[in-house]
Amino acid sequence: MSLKAPFPLRRNLAYYISHGVAHGVAHCCLLALPLGLWVWSQPALAQSAQGVPNSNNPQGTEASKADPRLNLRVDGNLIGGAPIPKDLSTYLSADRLTTNSQEETVLEGGVILRRNELTITSDKLNYSPLTDRANATGNVTIRQPDMTLRGPEGSIKVGNGAGRLNKPTFELHRTKGKGNASEMTFDGVDTLTLQNPNYTVCPVPNPDRTQEADWYITAEQLELDRSADVGRAENAKVVFQGVPILATPYLSFPTSERRKSGFLAPSFGSSSNSGFEFTVPYYWNIAPNRDLTLYPKIITGRGVQLGSNARYLGEYNQGEIKYDYLPSDRKTETDRFALAFQHAFNKDAFSAGLNINKVSDDQYFVDFSRTQAVASQRILLREGFANYQGTGWRVNSRVVRHQTLQLLNDPILKPYDRLPEVNAYYDSQKVGPVYFSMNGQFTEFSNSNMVEGSRALARARVELPFVRDAYSVISALSVQSTAYNLSNVQVGQDTKPGVSIPTFSMDGSIYFDRKTTFANRSVNQTLEPRLFYLYTPFKEQSAQPNFDTTLRADNFSRIFSENRYAGYDRVGDANQLTAGVTSRYIDDKTGEELLRLDFGQRYFVTKPKIMIEGEIPVDNDSDFFASVRGRLTRDITLDYEGQYDADTGRNERGNVGVSYSPSLGKRLNAGYRYTRDNIDQFDVSGQWPLTRNWSGVGRLNYSLLESRPIETLAGLEYNDGCWAVRMVGQRFATSPSQTTTSLFIQLELTGLGSLGSNPLDLLSRKVPGYTPFTSSPYTQ
Repeated sequence: MSLKAPFPLRRNLAYYISHGVAHGVAHCCLLALPLGLWVWSQPALAQSAQGVPNSNNPQGTEASKADPRLNLRVDGNLIGGAPIPKDLSTYLSADRLTTNSQEETVLEGGVILRRNELTITSDKLNYSPLTDRANATGNVTIRQPDMTLRGPEGSIKVGNGAGRLNKPTFELHRTKGKGNASEMTFDGVDTLTLQNPNYTVCPVPNPDRTQEADWYITAEQLELDRSADVGRAENAKVVFQGVPILATPYLSFPTSERRKSGFLAPSFGSSSNSGFEFTVPYYWNIAPNRDLTLYPKIITGRGVQLGSNARYLGEYNQGEIKYDYLPSDRKTETDRFALAFQHAFNKDAFSAGLNINKVSDDQYFVDFSRTQAVASQRILLREGFANYQGTGWRVNSRVVRHQTLQLLNDPILKPYDRLPEVNAYYDSQKVGPVYFSMNGQFTEFSNSNMVEGSRALARARVELPFVRDAYSVISALSVQSTAYNLSNVQVGQDTKPGVSIPTFSMDGSIYFDRKTTFANRSVNQTLEPRLFYLYTPFKEQSAQPNFDTTLRADNFSRIFSENRYAGYDRVGDANQLTAGVTSRYIDDKTGEELLRLDFGQRYFVTKPKIMIEGEIPVDNDSDFFASVRGRLTRDITLDYEGQYDADTGRNERGNVGVSYSPSLGKRLNAGYRYTRDNIDQFDVSGQWPLTRNWSGVGRLNYSLLESRPIETLAGLEYNDGCWAVRMVGQRFATSPSQTTTSLFIQLELTGLGSLGSNPLDLLSRKVPGYTPFTSSPYTQ
């Protein structure tokens, strides 16, 4: 074995210990006496490696291997605090260094052992090159890139990092986990096993005081698997604010966002329709592209509900299946179930899919939903579809059925099933100076209570655009032809009606702009006048059924459309002129549109004659339309749309919303919706911090026509960084005569999971701009 040492200017001596054949006695005998006396009196830095050449044999020849003597030489690479190389060498530093008959190197005082990214410090350390094991005592610290371990005494195999510590503390830097235990073993790669541990991710003065954390886990044994990012505890308790809130013989929890199999945190809540609800979900991570969650739920007012949610993802396929089943509902004495299945296939130009939804009875969502969005579902879709995308053309087909849920005193009309529907599109192509496009459709409509039959249509369109930088004129001519083959009609009604209707339009606009300022920002203001003329002759269409046509709600953008109806059963006659102007304020530096103003007037040269059920006849010559949206100041945004009857002076429609948000987590919204003789509602909502840790959130949606609230929501949130609690109550109308009340309570332990029912999705949907509250300094 060879030994070499540098000779630093400050009289520090370093040793390089090779894993050779002979150690110990030969080492001592071959040291020159004066140099040996000097060595033992000074601090030392030693390096150990295999086959390193000495001063007499630089190339590490057979002669050096045959001669096990220990030789010293100066190693300039270690002088002056140079970084430790990332190799298989072991570097030792201490105040005193000795050897013993067991061929161990004994280091005392300020001991440092380093190999690659492993560092061990202690008061005393025995290191054996033969076993590559270090036994350390006194203020032992083991550091690796992603963790730090400390204890009074421990042992570690330096090569693979495996070892043990007595009465350790630990810090896992990537996951922020920390704690203490009576004993720890670790495999040096992935897993730490702790006896009688306390574990938390909350901030504490040091890991030895984990019991002072806002929450922590205590157990007989805890295994932290860093490769799987999971913790597994036996006979565990979760302690929150000094009070045990959960005890279990086995607890598995994630230490990161990675998926893993195991029981999820219990969830509980209540609703006025079903009573108290409690569930302990189980998550099965079947494969990287498949998983399954089971939701056994106890509902005090109804029984035990079994729920499941399966997901899968393939190269070309993906889908999700949800199924809930409640046998023998205590209130209805019937079996209740709900099924939702979505599947999608995509490969190259072809795609297909299924969307199947079904419930056992009309009242299912009213009885079991805890949000208005779910409870208000009345029509469930069952659909299969297939699509093909070609170059310049595409075809899609689908088969559609519906389940219509009829509530007491609130019946609705069942929509037509489509068995099937096929669409073909020829995308816009340039032919000389014009652009030509075409589409066709064939649909078989089915509804046993109404007129049934098939509808075939074709629509062709030709555009002649004349576009320049400052202006444009686009002329268009289109023709729509429809033909029907009807059954289940009244006596004397035409079973094969049809019609062809042309439409002509001309759309012209001019673009002006200028530099100015807005809200203390340099902007580019535009002025964009627009003139749109539309002519569609009147053609009698009363013999045609109305399978799918509805009236589009008018607003500024839609007054420039060629048909006021959505669907193909009616083409509205028109002889009208629409004039509009748009002005935009665009930030010069960012390109952000700060404000947009739209004003327009539609003038009827002749009043339209085609009407559908529920449509109010036009009784004026013109309407005014306006919209304003944008950021009035840094904190205030405005969104307004309105329609005004110029003849009667009445507001036909209006929708205005104002939001104030000075910073994240501070938001106030106010809105008002009005449609004459139909809707008259105001809506206020918001989120605001009350103190450093408390925030309030709420919403009120009130109908002035019905003189009752449609939905109310109020809640409080507390966040202390390491844990949060949310309490939200909601009351909403499920029909003109029914309401449902729900309560959400959730305790979230950061880095562990949550207990209770999660209201975050509800708050995000119901309070525009809502963000989960985080602890921050309170600002007036």
